[in-house]
Amino acid sequence: MAAFGRGDIDAAAPLRHPDYSSTIRGRASISGTYGWEAMADFVRRLFDMTNGTMIAVPEIVLADDENVLMYTKVNASRPDGRKYDSHHAYRYRLKDGLVIEVETIPVDQEAFKEFWA
Repeated sequence: MAAFGRGDIDAAAPLRHPDYSSTIRGRASISGTYGWEAMADFVRRLFDMTNGTMIAVPEIVLADDENVLMYTKVNASRPDGRKYDSHHAYRYRLKDGLVIEVETIPVDQEAFKEFWA
């Protein structure tokens, strides 16, 4: 999470399973399911679209041997003045100690959709 938060995709790469997939829930322009390379490109694009202002701060973290659940505060702004201040729930599923699946669930779907329109 820290590596993604600073846009350092390469630092996160050793933690991913070869069958990695990530799904962003909702109807926003960025919603969908991505493999590793597509997600890496996507994260770089988000940093460009927000001029690096996107910050995610975990508030609650629950974990066991195969799952991590996080409730996270997310803030960002766009060059056109749009601001985003909401929460996301993240679910990470692990396999062989590596992240195989990530699911992002924005809490305020309308704000998420409008920010990424």
